[in-house]
Amino acid sequence: MKIYRNIAMTAVCIILGIMISLQYKSVNYNQSMASYENMRLDELKNELILLQNQRSSLQERLEELEGENQTYAKVKAGDSEAAQQIQNSLMKARVFAGLESVKGAGLVVTLDNYATIKVQDYDILNIVNELRASGAQAISVNEERIVAMTEIREAGKYVMINGKQFKAPFVIKAIADPDNLEHSLTMIGGVVELLKEDLLNVTLKKENEIIIKKFIDDGTTIKTDLLTAVE
Repeated sequence: MKIYRNIAMTAVCIILGIMISLQYKSVNYNQSMASYENMRLDELKNELILLQNQRSSLQERLEELEGENQTYAKVKAGDSEAAQQIQNSLMKARVFAGLESVKGAGLVVTLDNYATIKVQDYDILNIVNELRASGAQAISVNEERIVAMTEIREAGKYVMINGKQFKAPFVIKAIADPDNLEHSLTMIGGVVELLKEDLLNVTLKKENEIIIKKFIDDGTTIKTDLLTAVE
């Protein structure tokens, strides 16, 4: 009897162990599924937000294209106002690209050698970059319009700007609020102070009307032969 009882107890223990193991696996599976479902729900939410943003961007672009299409249709129909809008947009783009001469109030910076201390290309670049950072809308150096593809680099005894050779003095013109430009250049530890520490001659003059000539490309500065527009 004792043997049978032991066998019965062992069988019961085995069955209980199996049941507990199955229950444990079931709980783990349910937890894993719940975690997966939560993770999947978060992913779906993120995808939904992304799709909504894309839809909003596409809707805005569609409205822009529809507006342009209407403008072109009016031009084709002989609408002078629509044609003028296109002309204004084209002129704005040309001004932005530096292909039109412009005028306005601004600052004139003259940078010159001192004895054996010569103006280097990076001295000019430092001034140009500071003027850009201060909101200058048009800049020229020795009447050369500074555009996106302009190079300012040392070449022996010269500084090359738009493929042309120049020596000091360098007259840098910038159109923007004259006070802002002057303040940006003359602040403590600023560009002008550093240039004067290097013993270079630097003068600043605010002007009510500065004329900056348009950029004239001879085909060596702006090149687009390797570029294809992305539609």
